[in-house]
Amino acid sequence: MSKLCFRLVAALLSVLAWSPTGYGETPRVDIAKLRQALHFHAPFDGTADARLSTAGGKIMTADSPERKQISPGIRAAGVSIAQGKGKFGDCLRFTEKTDQVLMFAGSEMHYAAEDWSGTISLWLRLNPDQDLPPGFCDPLQITDKAWNDAAFFVDFDKDLPRAFRLGAFSNLSHWNPNNISWDDWPIEKRPMITVKTPPFSRDAWTHVAFTFERINPTAGESSRVTLFLNGNAMGTLEQPMQFSWDVEKAAIMLGIYYIGDLDDVMIFNRALSPEEVGHLHSATSSL
Repeated sequence: MSKLCFRLVAALLSVLAWSPTGYGETPRVDIAKLRQALHFHAPFDGTADARLSTAGGKIMTADSPERKQISPGIRAAGVSIAQGKGKFGDCLRFTEKTDQVLMFAGSEMHYAAEDWSGTISLWLRLNPDQDLPPGFCDPLQITDKAWNDAAFFVDFDKDLPRAFRLGAFSNLSHWNPNNISWDDWPIEKRPMITVKTPPFSRDAWTHVAFTFERINPTAGESSRVTLFLNGNAMGTLEQPMQFSWDVEKAAIMLGIYYIGDLDDVMIFNRALSPEEVGHLHSATSSL
């Protein structure tokens, strides 16, 4: 091969390797399709209200996770928007333990009574062992009833060193029909994914995402839920899951007994691929 031909081939390979995402590799993610799947987005830049929503996107404060009283706006003690401190722009900052929780209406979710799929994405920054108060802590919980009844949540366990967990609880009557007490339920059979040494830090943001597929499956199919941390799959639950929601009673709750920073909550109307989740983690700007 002549030197000229060699240079032409090298130039062609260089062009093919260029990526408009700036990552120096052939793009594997269709950003337009990713944005098209984005159903809800709260970047917390200047306001806690959502930038993209289907139900108004207004932030609210509930008196407790039971949500007996709900007020508009941020009213929880120790919660503020930290300007310029977010993963992208501003973020929510939680500085003290309180029973009050921030929330968005559950109708912001794209709930479906059959074959419901989606993805939740958010960023957290904290040292769990040093920053969190005693007891369980849920940065995110989504349900119309309770944490163990048709609910998704991500939480930190109460014991040190604190494990990080994804809970995907079907209707209580579905996953626990005999009403066995929680303490007597075998740990390995609990509908949770546990990460014993999660990569959280005060000095860096950690990306948390989980996908769910075929909740309320048609006959003969199984549901699947996968947890990702910093773009890496940490575990999968695969079993039939039933979520029977009264959407008007559902809530997307943030910061249950949480102390730390939280940013860029996104909800997608389908289960993203591992490559798409990896893009959310690696991207230098939000969608």
